[in-house]
Amino acid sequence: MKVIYYSFCGCYSSPICAYLHLKGNADIGEEEFFKIPFFLEVDYGDIRYMGKDDYENEVYVMGVKSFGENIKRTLKDLMRVFDIDEDVIFIDTSHYDIKFLILLMKLRNKKIFKKAVEKILYRYYIKKKRDMKRFVEKYKRIL
Repeated sequence: MKVIYYSFCGCYSSPICAYLHLKGNADIGEEEFFKIPFFLEVDYGDIRYMGKDDYENEVYVMGVKSFGENIKRTLKDLMRVFDIDEDVIFIDTSHYDIKFLILLMKLRNKKIFKKAVEKILYRYYIKKKRDMKRFVEKYKRIL
């Protein structure tokens, strides 16, 4: 089975949830947090491989802008056209994204704001981590 975590940018909540999916319920320290693959790397439309979970499910992340439903339908139709018999589950993580993420990412590129922005991003994760872990575990149980 293929599991695709997606959100508008695909660079904050999607990689975090995919990482939690792969690493289990382990806590993510601040240093490890900023080393999550594809974290804060905006790339719309590319399906990026994160790894395999304990049950050999392949886990991916993707940024979809506001076309999530269209992309899901298109991928499923393409699979049917090309007779690809593979289970794919799409998991929307956008409700965990920070509302002003793009602004924070631009500020992070300025050396003077980098540490402050990183503190905000990590503290937001700490605030939401319990919910994010429950969210990921809920989907892992149905796989």
